Amino acid sequence: MSNINQTLRRVATRSLLVSDSAVHGRTIAASSLLLGVALAALGGCASTDEQGGGQRSEPVTRYVGTLPCDDCREIRADLTLHRDPDDGHPMNYVLQQTHVDAIGGDFTSTLWGSWEQAVSGEQRFYRFDGKLQPFILRLDDDGQRLSWVDTVQDSNGGSDIKTYELKRAEPLY
Repeated sequence: MSNINQTLRRVATRSLLVSDSAVHGRTIAASSLLLGVALAALGGCASTDEQGGGQRSEPVTRYVGTLPCDDCREIRADLTLHRDPDDGHPMNYVLQQTHVDAIGGDFTSTLWGSWEQAVSGEQRFYRFDGKLQPFILRLDDDGQRLSWVDTVQDSNGGSDIKTYELKRAEPLY
């Protein structure tokens, strides 16, 4: 994971990898008919998202999933990413983690901050400024899942690698 962190730092210091092909400098006629046609046409002209699918980057993207928990049944994670609506660049995030069946009952913790995106080879990563330390998630090829790898110590003193995923969901506006 340290190679990934080094790559992310190197890429983050250069520039974020979001393609921007927004339409600039269009002249729209004053008539209401042409204005309506022009607005409809501009709706189809959008900046390319980081997945390369040719669609506009959504200003709000949400991922949800469950994570393991040492002192509760599970952690329900809900991650919302906010982008600049004009150019699609990352702005901030909110991560809510609900500890289910924890001692004393369910409770929710909230983290928020800024985030960046970076590419290492064929893989795309999102880096989040965390409360205690940054955390990094990998975006899958179709943009539907964010995952991270965790090394867990087993009972024999060895380590086991676990992968956890958050799946894309509809934003809560």
